[in-house]
Amino acid sequence: MNTANRQNRLDTLKIREAEGTLTQKERTELDAIFAELDAEEAVALKPTVEKHQALIDSLLEEETELETTVAQLQVIVTAQKQLVEDARAYLMQLRATRAMLADKYHALTGEELAGAR
Repeated sequence: MNTANRQNRLDTLKIREAEGTLTQKERTELDAIFAELDAEEAVALKPTVEKHQALIDSLLEEETELETTVAQLQVIVTAQKQLVEDARAYLMQLRATRAMLADKYHALTGEELAGAR
């Protein structure tokens, strides 16, 4: 059945269905027409569906890669923060040692140690 004839028959069957006068044979025919239309639509949409699925797959792969990169960057950030904390602690230790030495120098010589405090 060509497209125009099928559309006319579909319209007729849908009207009969709405009126409540559809026979069982016509119901079977209507279901068959809908099945044909669904199959044609599936075939027509297949390239678009495949294209979109490929895009989704690509985006999911990119998301996974970005999540991996973010995790690796977070490790670097954490290490950098620890390095800064360690440097501050070491600096405080050096200052304390320098102050102790300056105090000893002052106690021995009565003079201030140059650059102390």
